[in-house]
Amino acid sequence: MDRDQLIDLTRRAVKLARDKTTDLTPSEYTVAADTYTSRQRLAQDTAMLMASPQLVGYASELPRPGTYCTKTVMGRSILLTRSADNTVRAFDNVCLHRQSRIAEGCGAARRLACPYHAWTYDLDGNLVGMPGNEGFPEIRSGPAKLTDLPATECAGFLWISLDRNAALDIPAFLGPLADELESWGIGRWAPLGEKVLDCPINWKLAIDTFAENYHFATVHKSTFATIARSNCTVFDSFGPHHRLVFPLNGILDLENIPEEQWDPLQNMVVIYALFPNIVLSATIANGELFRIYPADVPGRSITVHQNSTPLDLSDESTAAGAAAVFDYAHATVRDEDYALVAGLQANLDSGAHETLVFGRNEPGLQHRHQKWSEAI
Repeated sequence: MDRDQLIDLTRRAVKLARDKTTDLTPSEYTVAADTYTSRQRLAQDTAMLMASPQLVGYASELPRPGTYCTKTVMGRSILLTRSADNTVRAFDNVCLHRQSRIAEGCGAARRLACPYHAWTYDLDGNLVGMPGNEGFPEIRSGPAKLTDLPATECAGFLWISLDRNAALDIPAFLGPLADELESWGIGRWAPLGEKVLDCPINWKLAIDTFAENYHFATVHKSTFATIARSNCTVFDSFGPHHRLVFPLNGILDLENIPEEQWDPLQNMVVIYALFPNIVLSATIANGELFRIYPADVPGRSITVHQNSTPLDLSDESTAAGAAAVFDYAHATVRDEDYALVAGLQANLDSGAHETLVFGRNEPGLQHRHQKWSEAI
């Protein structure tokens, strides 16, 4: 994001803060309660996600040729590699023999051996070693390879498709956000690992918690509300995606400073909603990634939370500080957002009310649900 764009967003944020308001939609928006509880809707949502490009991690998780990482996407184990020609590749993480997982976690290797019977694969997915190969004459007679999935890197992130026949055109999918996300660089910052939340809430309800800051003053009274303003958001949509800017509490101090001296990134948090199931939170020092998936029943979801930092993690104290920030953010989502909406999910399941409403001051919520509805 160039400085002119940052200054424009900051001007808009300052005006909203001064006027004690937020970007507003023309009207309220009503959603049926069974959006979060219906098995039919869950099946539609699952089909939508299976057909959509999937952002699965940071490019920095494959920092150089000869590295690999594993991901779980919609319950499916995926192996990603960066091969000798620097190309990102993706495969089902499933051995050709007895379907064991071939690898776990991330690392560097020329070859990967299945832990069950040591069938071995190179980083292009080719089967290159098979102990006791006399027992498998048909496999031995020709080339064998792991199941390829479409994969690429764009805007600093790793992308795949779960449809092996799909064509991935992520720049077209992201539109103007492709260059904007690339300019942040957060996908190339140092990764800090993954934390997983398996929660009794619908996957859309989990994503809803990131789509507005109207709740900060109540839910996050002693955490996020001490940092960022409540019920004050700059909203912009980009096709099926959108961007929210959450001004920090001191943003009105900029009214006494010439614009040429403004440091916008010290005064805002930027939240990106990437269709259909990704939330990115970007600040000057953190790039948080939330990958949120439906589970096997409507009232359950899996959130994979990742974080990256531009800081030099070779310094022990710096690494400890970055880890502490990640722990703090994760605990806040887990113990405040998700803990509260677990009760909301129970109310939805009870059928007490047939609808719920998103206000004019919740444009992110309205946009998300409109685009999901259009897609299914």
